[in-house]
Parts: sequence; structure tokens; C-alpha cells
Amino acid sequence: MKKILIADDHVIVRTGLILLIKEELDQVEIDECRDGEGARKMIQNNEYDLIILDISMPFTDSFTLINNIFVLRPKQKILIMTMSREDLYAKKFLKLGVKGFINKEADRAEIRKAIVCILNNKRYLSSAMHDTLTREMLDESPPNPFETLSPRELEIMNHLLEGKNISEIASMLFLHVSTVSTHKTNFMQKLGVSNIIELSKMVQMF
Repeated sequence: MKKILIADDHVIVRTGLILLIKEELDQVEIDECRDGEGARKMIQNNEYDLIILDISMPFTDSFTLINNIFVLRPKQKILIMTMSREDLYAKKFLKLGVKGFINKEADRAEIRKAIVCILNNKRYLSSAMHDTLTREMLDESPPNPFETLSPRELEIMNHLLEGKNISEIASMLFLHVSTVSTHKTNFMQKLGVSNIIELSKMVQMF
């Protein structure tokens, strides 16, 4: 029997995934939680064949959570499922060791494919991500300015683009406000933008 953990703060997403997984797998046990702390406790007490993880949950430092998971379970299979853009975020998480990255807007067939692929000890990449990596290998794509950002800078940028303010982000990531502000200043300088409006336009144009 397969054992799967779904960590997502939206009940409708967890419910939909549970139904989809049970349609695909005959014998499966599924646990669920709504934030990083819940995920941490579940993983400490259980071994999972697969963890399906959102990277934008409340009070969750996603990069630290994933690193901590791998400290506890070095061979843990993780599928990131998020609304964050694949072309901006996927490579950072894949480098951490996750087995796949998929957008929540993907159709049911693609989500099924990702889950089955990872359960069968394979890495999952969408066709769009395959194309991106191929273009990069052939030097056919322009440099990605977001590749210069650290995982922490990228995470804070994502929260800012979602409309959160510095204090909210600091609380979510358990950081000092001054630390978040410093990261913001650093990635703004790296990207050559001076405010969130310019940042948003840059992301949309990329």
C-alpha cells in the first residue's frame, strides 16, 4: 500500500487531489495538512512514498522545510504543486532534490502522470520545462535574470508578488523585518527594478 502526504492550505485542492489519487491507485493511504508545521510533524511520525507540497502555505519557509525533510528522510520523494510559475521557480526546487514541479492549473492527466512517474522512481518534468532546458543547453534562450536570485530571495519575491507586505513575510518565514527588507533590496538591485510594479511587469514579460 502506498502512503502519501498532501500539504496544502486549500481544502478544495486537498480534496481534489485525494479523489484523483484514489482513482489512480487501488491501495493508498493519504494524510493531509495545511501548513509547514503540520507537514513537519507528519513527516517526523510517518514514512511516505510521496509528499505533494505547496510552496506558498501560511507560516511556511518552503526552502527550509524541504531541506529539513531531506535531513530526516534523505530519499524522500517530493512533488511540488503550486500556482507559482514553473519557468521562474522549478529549477531552484529541482536543485534542492525534489522529484517534480507542477502547476495547479495543469489538467488531471498531467497531474496523474506526475504522481505515477515519481512513485515509479522517475523525475517528472513538464513538456514546457523540457523545452526550456533544451533551449538553454543549445544556447537558444536569453539569460534568465531570475537565476541570479538565491532561493531565499526568490521566495520573498514570490510573496511580495502575491501582495504580502514585509511584516507579513517576516512573520511567515520567521525572519526579522530588517532581514526581509535586505533581501528585497538585494534582489531588486540584481533585477534592476525599483518597485513592485516594475518587478511585476518584468515577471510578466519574461
